This record gives sequence, structure tokens and C-alpha cells, in this order.
Amino acid sequence: MAVSPVRQHHMVLPAIGPESMECVREIVRTLLRMWRKSDLEFVTQLGVTELLTNVLKHTPGDCELVVRETPDGILVSVTDFEDALPTVKESDADAEGGRGLFLLSCLADELQTQPLLHGKQVWFRTSHAADREEVR
Repeated sequence: MAVSPVRQHHMVLPAIGPESMECVREIVRTLLRMWRKSDLEFVTQLGVTELLTNVLKHTPGDCELVVRETPDGILVSVTDFEDALPTVKESDADAEGGRGLFLLSCLADELQTQPLLHGKQVWFRTSHAADREEVR
């Protein structure tokens, strides 16, 4: 039996800025369409935007983005070189920010943060809607 190769896309994003976000989202949209996973566009793009916005706001320097196809969906990871770990919390109704990771944790199948020797990796996994229904 032939094993399908893992398809993934790796980007190093030096000094990510707001002007980069739409370009990165377009790359992600294109990848999902090529991999026939367009049904995962909304959650994947929202997650990529949230993770990169956190890098933009809270970390200096470069980050790395990996979008990887899985048998049932997509895994996205962002690695940066700031040691402080983000927290997932439901924010107050009148707060102007701080909801992104909480919303992503509600929409994705899994959201994790892993400390690294120098920095951290934040990743999420999402699967096709039919697969999510079976799991939940």
C-alpha cells in the first residue's frame, strides 16, 4: 500500500507586519484549495491571523509558520523566539482584545502551546466538519 506524502508549506516571516497578513492568508487559501480542503478555510485563516497577530503584538523578530495537511484536516503552527507563553482565557465583555485564542480554542479541534529552548510554538488542528462531528 502506498503512503501519501505529507504536504506542508513552511514560511519564515521576518518582522511580520500588518501589511503581510493578507498575503499570508492568500497563500493559506491557495494551499487549502490545492489540497482539496477548502471547507477548512474559515477556521484555518482565522487561526493563522490570530497567531500571527499575537506575534506582531507581543514578540520582536522573526517567526515561522507551517501549514501541514493531515489525513483528516490541517495542522498550523507558529514558532517565535519570545519565551512568554500566551494564555487562553475568556475576556470580559467590554475588553477590547484578548479573545482571539479563546475563540480559536472553541473553533479548532485542538489548540496547544509548547515552550521551546528559545521561544515557543503555538499550534492548532482542525478537521473536516464530518470528522469533527464524529469526535465530539
